[in-house]
Amino acid sequence: MRKVSTKWLISGVVLAILFFTIFQVFDKTEGASDTDTIKIVALGDSLTYGVGDPSKTGYIGIVRRNIQQQTGRNVIVNNFGISGQRSDQLLRQLDNGVVIKALKQADHIFVFIGTNDFRHAAGWNFRQLPQQPLLLGKEKLRNNLSKTLTVVRENNSFAPVYVLGLYNPYFGEEYDPAAPESIKSWNQVIIEASRESTLTKYISTYELYEDVEKEMYFADSLHPNRRGYNKLGNWVYNQWKPLNQ
Repeated sequence: MRKVSTKWLISGVVLAILFFTIFQVFDKTEGASDTDTIKIVALGDSLTYGVGDPSKTGYIGIVRRNIQQQTGRNVIVNNFGISGQRSDQLLRQLDNGVVIKALKQADHIFVFIGTNDFRHAAGWNFRQLPQQPLLLGKEKLRNNLSKTLTVVRENNSFAPVYVLGLYNPYFGEEYDPAAPESIKSWNQVIIEASRESTLTKYISTYELYEDVEKEMYFADSLHPNRRGYNKLGNWVYNQWKPLNQ
């Protein structure tokens, strides 16, 4: 009887050591995955996708590079930007299971939307902006962005969200002089929607391309070139950095 008890005692100790070892290996593996890799989700339109940038990485590619250099950690970007996308289409995009899965796993989320809402509401008439359609379009953007941020938060309660405001590409003699104030007005509703969401920071981009030679920073009338995206990406990163040191 004593031999049996000793045998069971030894077996119990061995099993305990085995389970402890397995737990330690699993715990370290999970920890390494979580701490060594930073996962970013970028939502938006062609400015997120990177139209105008030969590398097609856009501003978020610059943000990724800078974060990786600063932290020494691997940074993965899920770029869901779609050229021409409006805020209502972005909201529908969040029905996609692949997008939702990426959101659930994200450490940081960037949202850059509204440019195509503005252009659509203006009827692509930037020489003489139609004020009433722009007012209606602005309210639609606010509602869609609020709903988008709600869906993001429902699927990820811990990741900071960074919402970029609109810059003004409509400068020069061929554009309505009211364009700057109109863009500022649209940015105000983006600010309001951002304030309603927890752990959400608004990042202004309006001042980035003021008083620049357009051909130096733009690939066309709307999209930045490589230099323009570098300017935008570095700006966004410098707004991100103080919050994540």
